[in-house]
Amino acid sequence: MFGMLIPNCCIWCHNKSPEATFDVSHVLPECVGNENQQTLPSGIVCKQCNNYFGTKVEPALLEDPLFHIIAVALRLKDPQDMNEFRDLIFDTKHPPAGNVERNLHCDIKISPNNMKLNVRYCIEGSISKTYQKRELALLSRAVHKIAFESLAYAMANNRIQDNIDTYDPRFESVRKWSRYGEPTNLVRPVVRLLTTDVKSEWEYRIWKFGGAVGAELNLFGDWYAVSLTSSPDKAHSDLNQWIDSTKSNYPIWCIGEELSLLK
Repeated sequence: MFGMLIPNCCIWCHNKSPEATFDVSHVLPECVGNENQQTLPSGIVCKQCNNYFGTKVEPALLEDPLFHIIAVALRLKDPQDMNEFRDLIFDTKHPPAGNVERNLHCDIKISPNNMKLNVRYCIEGSISKTYQKRELALLSRAVHKIAFESLAYAMANNRIQDNIDTYDPRFESVRKWSRYGEPTNLVRPVVRLLTTDVKSEWEYRIWKFGGAVGAELNLFGDWYAVSLTSSPDKAHSDLNQWIDSTKSNYPIWCIGEELSLLK
């Protein structure tokens, strides 16, 4: 736990200053609009781990087709240059699976020396992705990274009343999974659902089930739930408690050994 005390010890690799160097870390990648809303102060995530996640793990979420189309629809902007993070539904990394239809409807109203156009433009097509196990693993690791750093953010800013020590050994499983991809023979499960409430906001919620700790993430209407303390062999069964408690009418699926619909 931190409160206002910065430990200068990385929550991922546990390396300490002066051996490790630190900088501000973005819980959600900065390129999708997170400039200052959720950042961890210097002294919580070391530069080496921060760079690793940014180049090796988080791209799996940013490139995921569902996250991609939400980013385009919401016109999410990178605060560094204020350019749109993504501006095309169909691009080289997300090519259409088949034909793309473009429909333009225009109502024209004419008055003296004036033309008013009421325009409705629609693009329709399909994006298809067949996930390999490695891709599912990286996607799971990216979500767990954001979830665990959301817990660290909550503790650093006194956002929750519970006294949770993020260096506690019970977080070792999620730390090894997100940072190192261990164990290599399993994909730590993530529950995912998409609502119709898609908007330019993200939030987190820390929840408990028994003595375990989990996190809910709402990334622009793309919802995730993970367990942060379950052992690798029990993470799936523990997440079932979250599934049983949710009253959502939307489809729920699991990112795990395979991508599967749960309900």
